[in-house]
Amino acid sequence: MMRKIVVCCCCLVIALSSSLETRCADKRGNTSTSPAGYLNAELPSWLKFSAEERMRVETLAGVQFRAKDNTYLLHRMRLSLDATPLDSLRFFLQAQDARVFFTNVTPPPSTQKDPIDLRLGYVELGNRETRALTLRAGRQGLEFGEGRLLSDGNWSNVGRTFDAARLTVRSKRMQLDAFSGVSDKIAIDGFAMPTPGEHFHGLYASFAKLAPAAVVEPYAFWKLEHGVKGEIGRSGNLDEKTAGVRWAGSLPDRFDYGMEAAIQRGSYAGEPLSAWAAHTMLRYSGRNARHAPKAWVELNRGSGDSDAKDGRHEAFDTLFPGNHDKVGAADQFCWTNLTHARAAFQQKAGAGVSFGAAENWLWLTNRRDGIYGSGKVTIASNGLEGNFIGHEPDVQAKWKVSRLTQLEFTAGHVFAGHFLRATNHTGMNSVVVSVSQGF
Repeated sequence: MMRKIVVCCCCLVIALSSSLETRCADKRGNTSTSPAGYLNAELPSWLKFSAEERMRVETLAGVQFRAKDNTYLLHRMRLSLDATPLDSLRFFLQAQDARVFFTNVTPPPSTQKDPIDLRLGYVELGNRETRALTLRAGRQGLEFGEGRLLSDGNWSNVGRTFDAARLTVRSKRMQLDAFSGVSDKIAIDGFAMPTPGEHFHGLYASFAKLAPAAVVEPYAFWKLEHGVKGEIGRSGNLDEKTAGVRWAGSLPDRFDYGMEAAIQRGSYAGEPLSAWAAHTMLRYSGRNARHAPKAWVELNRGSGDSDAKDGRHEAFDTLFPGNHDKVGAADQFCWTNLTHARAAFQQKAGAGVSFGAAENWLWLTNRRDGIYGSGKVTIASNGLEGNFIGHEPDVQAKWKVSRLTQLEFTAGHVFAGHFLRATNHTGMNSVVVSVSQGF
């Protein structure tokens, strides 16, 4: 274990040393601060190349809330080509190589490994900045609101993309996005392909002047799958409709707020589906412009299933979220069957450095259902072990070393509550250090 940690940390030191060389070059006054800058200077103005490399060490103690440890190194390289030969015509391509080293999980999960793949590849008709109508078709990321239900999260070593068509209609007061497609299934030993038997459609609207000093975003998603198995054992189709609204705005005296609520209806292999989720947040921003302190509280709740064999589906489906730090920085939980309260603080420390801390309290919404991770039950409950999962303090720090380089540190520890102890589980600890470098 210690040897793995040392090796992984050495890799990070090498990556950071390389980034510091780039920073020194910036200070010497070079007109081009990256290899991509030199290349783009020789290319036509409508053609741009960019690259990003990220190395991240994750050390986990108490994996799956058991006496298991794992330390591994994640590496990700992305190469992008952006071509805009006309004001209303754009082509975008992004290749990705994502790998994991030193892990004790075999085979590694597809969220960590995706070697040499076409991550993005689309054509866009219309200018998203100046035109009222834009159509994007091809492999693309979809992200709306805070990414609680639909996101191409950058924290993920692989990301999430869709083979889809997206139409955007924009005016001074509103924006409406309509899309239809299918999520891409990552293969750790081949190219990503559309998920068989799945269809995903949606409408997402954003109104900037519907309410004073606020943005209101109603949405509707429709998820279809073939060959799912219901609670009473029959196989059939999933027909799941999610409707919700996000509302965020500012208040007097430097306060702001955010709210989101969603309901789900439909059928799961012929069985009725009924679920819900809600999010509320209140934040205060201090007056110190240099340190920009912020403190906030939030409450998140998602429904669970009262009986896994009654033929009714009541657990909320989180769809395709960007889940990092939505429910604690250790990333062990999701919105489903969870009641989550948080108090948090964030502040800048100067010279590109910022840090934050948070305390999270976690309960099962329905004690007859269990803990979910990535939309699946990870620890089941018989309804007799109580509903207090535990609490999780987190600390995070970021250092923007240069314009192209960022160093991040995140640590979280889940202290086991009555539910985890009653089900013979332990707490867990997560420490993450990463270096991101643009080229």
